[in-house]
Amino acid sequence: MPRHISLIFPGQGSQFIGMLNSFSKDELNNVTKISKELLDIDIINCIKNGPEEDLNKTSITQPALLIASYLYYIKFLNLFDITPNLLAGHSLGEYSALLASNSIKIEDAISLVHKRGKCMENAQKGSMFAILNLDLNEINQICKLVEEETGQVISSANINSPNQVVIAGSDQAATIAAGKCKQAGAKRCIQLNVSVASHCNLMDEAASVFKKDLDEQKFNTPEISIIHNVDAKIEKDIANIPKKLLEQLTLPVQWTKTMEHIKTFDGIVIECGPGKVLSGLAKTNGLDNILSMSSETFEDDLKELL
Repeated sequence: MPRHISLIFPGQGSQFIGMLNSFSKDELNNVTKISKELLDIDIINCIKNGPEEDLNKTSITQPALLIASYLYYIKFLNLFDITPNLLAGHSLGEYSALLASNSIKIEDAISLVHKRGKCMENAQKGSMFAILNLDLNEINQICKLVEEETGQVISSANINSPNQVVIAGSDQAATIAAGKCKQAGAKRCIQLNVSVASHCNLMDEAASVFKKDLDEQKFNTPEISIIHNVDAKIEKDIANIPKKLLEQLTLPVQWTKTMEHIKTFDGIVIECGPGKVLSGLAKTNGLDNILSMSSETFEDDLKELL
């Protein structure tokens, strides 16, 4: 019986200059042409040569990562002629999953995440901290207390694993909450190098603007099941997909629950995109048979597992 295969697509933070260097000019031709027609920047050149500050702008990072993940997905299909059983993406990666499942066209996906990035850039600025080795309930209690004390936004934003939760909110509230988490016994509290504080109520205004773009976008029924960020469930009704994508901007990414869902299949998990961030999180969530497509030995490693 064929092994169950889940593909997971990375979000912001996995981008780096040169992340398309393993792809030939022929492999890049189509996305180069499409992106030049849609965007006001030569994004493929930016990915290849930088500068880094441009690539790290949210409105550029998002289409850049989506394009990279899409190219890795096409490479996966060409190498193995296997249709995966399940897809999931971390934050922005959910759009890559929708693209891979043919729920949305490549042109629409690039345009949509570019607009999403612009909406997020225009949102109220804030900070994000990764809290390591502190119970989620305790983190949530601290955030609630700091919100009440300061009147500012702070909450859990990425529930990545049992020992890693990212909090997001206004600069002052996030700094206070991180300090209290450290006092409560967190092993480390690391401020993330991000330009926006996503997956919290600071994104309310961005969500209200982005809603129009989502309402205008046509989604097809995904050909491969997708686990969505906001509830770690597979959506059966395509009418609810825009709603879940909108909620994703202001609600936490339920990645731990997503990993628990994938774990029930006891199959192979493949990070489809640049870097190995999600591969690391999969391991800390107790999954086995985890591969990264950016690994030089990926093809041989997958053949062994199949």
